[in-house]
Amino acid sequence: MSDKLSPFLGTWILDADESEFDQGEPPKSATLKIEDNFGMARFIMNSVSAEGEVTNDTFEALPDGPETKLGKSGLVDAMRLVFNGERNLVSEARRGGLTLMKAERELSEDGTTLTVTQTVHLPDVASFTNTSVYRRAQ
Repeated sequence: MSDKLSPFLGTWILDADESEFDQGEPPKSATLKIEDNFGMARFIMNSVSAEGEVTNDTFEALPDGPETKLGKSGLVDAMRLVFNGERNLVSEARRGGLTLMKAERELSEDGTTLTVTQTVHLPDVASFTNTSVYRRAQ
């Protein structure tokens, strides 16, 4: 496991009041779990919309490793995960080499808050940014 990944590991709970969404409504609740899976970073996301719809998603990638090819999504075909300093973990979802979604995960200095700034690029349409603030579960 990468020592740089260790501070990001654990379960994070969305603070909806501190989050800001350009696209869509903030979920009623959400959790993000980051695990080490034999050197791969595994992200497990669960959310409940304001209407009560449950969404679960999982992906994994090798931090600072090669681009990971994806097969299940029709939107993107590859994922890249890199560290930008010690407190910023960035993923890029791509299709045909073009970045369509970028998520920057910034860890607070005290390690208790994870701010995820996700930008979605819709080619020839617009870009939208959602900022989700998560607190470390106790």
